[in-house]
Amino acid sequence: MIQKITVILIERSYLLRSGIEELLKEFQGIYLAEIYDGTEKNLVKKINTLKPDCVIVNPKAITDSLNTFIRSLNNEATVIGLISGNTADHIKSRFANTLHIKDGKHELMNSLSQIIGHKKSKKASDKNQPLTERELTILKHITLGLTNQEVAEKLFLSVHTVMTHRKNITKKLGIKTVSGLTVYALLNKVIDIQDIDQ
Repeated sequence: MIQKITVILIERSYLLRSGIEELLKEFQGIYLAEIYDGTEKNLVKKINTLKPDCVIVNPKAITDSLNTFIRSLNNEATVIGLISGNTADHIKSRFANTLHIKDGKHELMNSLSQIIGHKKSKKASDKNQPLTERELTILKHITLGLTNQEVAEKLFLSVHTVMTHRKNITKKLGIKTVSGLTVYALLNKVIDIQDIDQ
């Protein structure tokens, strides 16, 4: 099964947006979820709701502080800077990955292949990781109908810690619903059918 990578693009120029959209179509397993021009209200909130794997952004399209924008993004997302010859060095340094708008198709394809290839292998390894003892305990309580607050109180944890564990469980198993997690827990003997009936 092909590992899907979800991408969001932020660019004001229609020509650049169209060009990058066409370039991304050349890659199997890439889904361009949304294109923004950077002027949208609550942009970071919209992006984080979509939970992309990669965000390709032209720093000139961001109306807020670039630092604030990058820090506000879900830290699961790889941020790729869309830069040009006149992009200042201190702006370039904010990005671990960049695409240069003057590069030819071959160079852009190579750069994207490396970034996306790394992201795919990371996603695959995350998904193949077994649940920790703590995650199994939290999974058990969730599937038995406890709320985050109740799990936190029972295990002497903060609600935030429980929510972080839940996110990790969902990421590792690829299951988002409680009913789906319950089926997984039953099949893997985390809980017993009698536990549910009690």
